[in-house]
Amino acid sequence: MAQVDILLPTCSRLASLIYTLAGVASQSLADIHMIIADQSDTPVRKDPVVQALARIIEARGGSVEWHYRYPSQGIAEQRQFLLEASSAKHILYLDDDVFMEPWVIQELNKVLYEEGCGFVGAFPAGLSYRADYRPGQQLIEFWEGQVHQEVVEPGSRDWERWQLHRAANLYHVSQNIPPGVHRIYKVAWVASCILYDREKLVEVGGFSFWQRLPRFHSGEEVLVQNLLMRRWGGCAIAPSGTYYSELASTVLNPDGTVDGHALDLLPEMAAGNTSKFSNVNNPKGGNE
Repeated sequence: MAQVDILLPTCSRLASLIYTLAGVASQSLADIHMIIADQSDTPVRKDPVVQALARIIEARGGSVEWHYRYPSQGIAEQRQFLLEASSAKHILYLDDDVFMEPWVIQELNKVLYEEGCGFVGAFPAGLSYRADYRPGQQLIEFWEGQVHQEVVEPGSRDWERWQLHRAANLYHVSQNIPPGVHRIYKVAWVASCILYDREKLVEVGGFSFWQRLPRFHSGEEVLVQNLLMRRWGGCAIAPSGTYYSELASTVLNPDGTVDGHALDLLPEMAAGNTSKFSNVNNPKGGNE
């Protein structure tokens, strides 16, 4: 079994997928198993550059598993399929528009072991915004001591942490961190590059709620991360070492919108797990 399973959903973005695979192929943590679930109009597996990158991953000690799953039933269903196909203790959900610097997976894996929380993210920067400074959106709360349980309700003050994950805000904040130093900070949620404790994710139900969502939806990871934070806490790293290709999303309907948001299920799902969250006021509860 690999140290980390990388779960990579992709859909009709070949150039961006190659961008992402190049980052995977260069990781310092080479003991990885990558599971690719392809919902592209034309399967990407036979592309010669994709094949070459897969061979590099394998030559460096990793492995690659392919699944062609067309047509799509929505991103939450795709994530649930990948979860069920995985087996490693730690699983990295990686979107097909993210480039990772070579140290990213190793650092995420280290943090998740040390903190014992539900997840740790590496939020990507959009470097087309690197000259767009937004001081009002660049507030960051670093974790002091062990990551612990939090209840972060939509609309609350802590929910506004999401502002840090806009444009290149996190990238700008990270310029103030000494080279070679990594800090962990508090989040409302993290997108696109998140390492989960697989057992904990399964315990809150994973993405098994997918059938309750319309075909075109969003917020599936916002929901599961909120549930994980209530029991074990979650965090992200700065600097993140990740960068978006900045292509348009592939989860939107023909009108360019979504038909529903998974976060609408939060009150019911949080209430249904009340007994699991009974220690939410105990700072050590998530690690006992």
